[in-house]
Amino acid sequence: MTRHQRRIVTGHDEAGKAVFLADGPTPNVWQAPDGGPVFELWSHEGAPDIDGAFADPVLGPTSFSPPRGGSILRIVDFAPRDPADRVHMHRTPSLDYCYVIEGSIVAVLDDEERLLSAGDVLIQRGTNHGWRNQSDAPCRVLFVLLDAAAPPE
Repeated sequence: MTRHQRRIVTGHDEAGKAVFLADGPTPNVWQAPDGGPVFELWSHEGAPDIDGAFADPVLGPTSFSPPRGGSILRIVDFAPRDPADRVHMHRTPSLDYCYVIEGSIVAVLDDEERLLSAGDVLIQRGTNHGWRNQSDAPCRVLFVLLDAAAPPE
């Protein structure tokens, strides 16, 4: 199910007029531990920069966790898997908004699971979790990760 994800970015020209700065496939696609492609769409550290020059923030290294004080916007495609396969459990210091775009997926916690279908939203609040697509069709999920790590002392 390798697809491209179109990404359009706006900004300002030298005169301050609104312009399109980028329009095309997202330039950073990587493989998740469970094998599906991850489309890194946007990321920022600290307060979002909406007035500066365009330096594509997704061209650098990727991480499960958002940058300090920042966020990540990504789409993950989960291929169908055998329900007996091990789930990649992980925990990030973030508040995650997870929106199922198409298909269905099982959200796995330490001792509980829930089936999510297209249109469902999961608010993941820094818990140990993983994902399992036990259907026979691909599943596409949109994630917004907001840093929730305690500020340094």
